[in-house]
Amino acid sequence: MSFKTKALFPLLLLVATSAWASSPWREGRHYSQGEIVRYQGQTYEARQGHKAERGANWNPEAAASLWAPVERRNNGRFGWQEGKYYSKGQIVNYQGRSYRVRQGHQSERGANWNPTAAPSLWEALDGNPNWR
Repeated sequence: MSFKTKALFPLLLLVATSAWASSPWREGRHYSQGEIVRYQGQTYEARQGHKAERGANWNPEAAASLWAPVERRNNGRFGWQEGKYYSKGQIVNYQGRSYRVRQGHQSERGANWNPTAAPSLWEALDGNPNWR
């Protein structure tokens, strides 16, 4: 592999990952928990693994038990939201900092499980020398 190819590989990987991360929702496809899709201009995250059975009307807008709407921030990460399911390893922004989910959980409304109040659920990434 040439130097030029090696230098372009990370950029190509980023573009490919970005395209996958927000692919359009399609009927008949299997979705993994935490997978991100676009549907009618909105971004959604799969709450659980499932197959979007043809004719079952399991699209993100109609099947709230399978899909949660998410808000995308300017830097490409998702902002923390109350009432949303978070998968282990998922990265979010909260109050200007980045956090990674330690264990999958539903951020129950009123439970105060935000990243600063619930360190058992969230790992702060800013200032972590292993985080980029």
